Amino acid sequence: MIYSQHNLRFHILFVFTLILHILSLFFNINEISIHYKEALGFFYSDEFIYRLARVSYETLGHNDFALRAPFVFVHICNILLLYAICLNYFKRASDGYLCVLVYMLLPGIVFSSILISKTNIIIFLALICIYWQKRFSRNPYFTPAFSVFLDPSFSILYLGMFFYALRNKDTTYLFFTLLCFGINMSFFGIDVSGHPQSHFIDTLGGLMFLFSPLLLVYYIYTLIASVRKHNEFMSYISLSALIFVTILSLRQKVDLQTLVPLSVIALPVVIKHFLSDIRIRLKMFAKPYVMRLNLILLFMFLQSLGLYFNKFFYLFSTQSHFAHSYYYGKEIANALKSKGIESIQAEDKKLELQLRFYGIDSTANTILRKTQDTQQSDISVEYLWKIIARYKITPIAPTQTTIKPAKKQKIFIKKKQ
Repeated sequence: MIYSQHNLRFHILFVFTLILHILSLFFNINEISIHYKEALGFFYSDEFIYRLARVSYETLGHNDFALRAPFVFVHICNILLLYAICLNYFKRASDGYLCVLVYMLLPGIVFSSILISKTNIIIFLALICIYWQKRFSRNPYFTPAFSVFLDPSFSILYLGMFFYALRNKDTTYLFFTLLCFGINMSFFGIDVSGHPQSHFIDTLGGLMFLFSPLLLVYYIYTLIASVRKHNEFMSYISLSALIFVTILSLRQKVDLQTLVPLSVIALPVVIKHFLSDIRIRLKMFAKPYVMRLNLILLFMFLQSLGLYFNKFFYLFSTQSHFAHSYYYGKEIANALKSKGIESIQAEDKKLELQLRFYGIDSTANTILRKTQDTQQSDISVEYLWKIIARYKITPIAPTQTTIKPAKKQKIFIKKKQ
């Protein structure tokens, strides 16, 4: 099956699509600046993902590509793993290609693949479990045991495995998953303190951003049907993630980066259900299902396209752009350097942190302020021939003081060389 001439064409098409996808990711990395939260973690946090980012930054070069290289690499590994799973799950390579293509177009996956995020690392370890189970028809033990001490998000992985073991009456695996869940919770736990507050709408919005609205509705429906009628290992994990996040959101704000990633790994089940709905019907009766699939793919493609080329939204509004916090920093730093300025404070301390990553420290007695006055502006940020923001450079009065962000931990990278 894998080496037939027909399937070989789809393998080549997959490689070509993957190359285009990687180039599109590089394009986006070049377009955005470091987010102030990423900069804060880069300088002060001792979390694993920021340690990884610092090592890459020091090893591969002092730029955005080196900063984000590990996370793009893991994302590529996820795509290759998913394709390998699809080759064992589908009878046709064309179906596997469609599944991977949908994965590469998922808006949340596109967004997280170029950020300092643990999302793709979580998905990577879960996909290893799926691949092992599909390839060898054996329940995975090593990867779940290894991930116990990594992150609280894997508690959902153990819940899904628990319900799978319960359905299959596998007592050994059931106790193993319970043990992993207990150890993980004892190390990390989930904070449920404070007064209950519903964040369901916010969580639903995050899920719609991850999947796209139309796909999310069909995704949930398919997972429920799969768990009821079939015995798919990956369906239990994804459905457990969606249910757990939904229930938790009724009480508190949910960390979507931690708890949502595992919901995407059952994508092959959804694609198989899609195609089955089409193929079991006569051609004349299959048209509505084909239209539904095309509509979902079109909507998801347009949403991903909006992420790739989101700068065009600045043509309509410069004040309410959804990704504005990922811009300005790099351009302002380059403009300051072109003026021979290597040190300046900023009225906006978030911007000051971004500038620090690009080699502009804050020890000078001058300050960068945002202004609307075109005559007084020293630096302007322009996208698509439209001025987005203007800044002026002013000296700080001797009696004027500025508030510095509190140093949570020691500084790991003092200044870019």
